[in-house]
Amino acid sequence: MTTGVVRQGTRVEGTVRACVIGATFKTISQVQQALNAVRATGTAGDIVGFAIPLPGDPNDPAVAAQVVGEMIVPRGIGAWLMTVLDPHKPAPTYAEQVSGRNVPLAHAVLGDLTNWVGAAGYMRVPVAGRVPVWIVGRPNHAVSVQGGNGVGRGDALVTIGIPASQLEAFRGAIADGRCVVTTCETDPGRAERDASIMRRAGAQAVFVHPLTVPHKTPS
Repeated sequence: MTTGVVRQGTRVEGTVRACVIGATFKTISQVQQALNAVRATGTAGDIVGFAIPLPGDPNDPAVAAQVVGEMIVPRGIGAWLMTVLDPHKPAPTYAEQVSGRNVPLAHAVLGDLTNWVGAAGYMRVPVAGRVPVWIVGRPNHAVSVQGGNGVGRGDALVTIGIPASQLEAFRGAIADGRCVVTTCETDPGRAERDASIMRRAGAQAVFVHPLTVPHKTPS
């Protein structure tokens, strides 16, 4: 997938009721940066969906330990500050992760953002010709409310808000280790703002997809 904005066809049949904005990211830190920027706008958490690839079955303790070890240990200036403040504090273990509204590994990959969103779970994403990928995923509830789930049921990426025309491309991106984030906005200006937020956070591909209500022919 290439960098840039991927838009659906310019001709839209029906009344646009909302737009889904989505993007792929190479790193967890970029996902965190994008979601923190969206949260800073005051937007509600139910407009957000995401898919974060895992190295295997999250119910395997070895996989969980690997995720926690790679994603939650602070790096850079954060690691230095943590060492200065409490040099003997051990890194959190899998058993210490937050569950409740979200699966435990959601805290490992999103940190305190898990206090903003709920309903993150483990899902398997089918990929043509490849092994299915386990993800920490969260449905984009606003997309569902706006009628954006009409392309099918039971598909993790559909519930996250990926349009039918882009499902295969995004499956491949996830299989290649890319993370996915979506938002849903009813205002065109906010839709463009979210797309800009994602690009500034380092998104490799961005799309803006209108959700429409078909025109009814008078009887």
